[in-house]
Amino acid sequence: RMKQIQTQPVRGMRDILPQQKRLREEAFAKILHAYRQFGFSQIETPALENLDALLRSNAGDNTKLIFAIMKRGNALEKAIETGDAKALADLGLRFDLTLPLARYYAQNRSKLPRVFKSIQVGNVWRAERPQKGRYRQFYQCDIDVIGNASILAEIELLAATARALMDLGFVDFT
Repeated sequence: RMKQIQTQPVRGMRDILPQQKRLREEAFAKILHAYRQFGFSQIETPALENLDALLRSNAGDNTKLIFAIMKRGNALEKAIETGDAKALADLGLRFDLTLPLARYYAQNRSKLPRVFKSIQVGNVWRAERPQKGRYRQFYQCDIDVIGNASILAEIELLAATARALMDLGFVDFT
């Protein structure tokens, strides 16, 4: 007798049905259009980052919620043999988009404008206890301005976000 396969997503994760996916993509298109009108450029970073970078970030309690990725092959076997728990993992899933942006900018700054205005939309993961309305995997949408410490950059972030919200049909927000 064959063992029955579990069809439910992992607890705290969810499947997105075609209608939901279509609505999500339409919303993303409106958001991205609004942000691009303000001169923001979309980037993409990997879901995985080096675990030491994630742990060193100034993310407070979020560092306790990292999904660590165990080493593979000989490196894993060696870590198990030595009993060094800290040597078991070297990568982790991003828990937000801030650290990946900082790493991206440090790696690519010579190819980017002095004042860099970025948009990043992507999945993030947090190893927390799932509850109603809180998932372990969810989308974030970030806009950031690097290289301009002026209050005008902050105002532009607010104006661009207000434009995106209005384009989505929201009118009464603060």
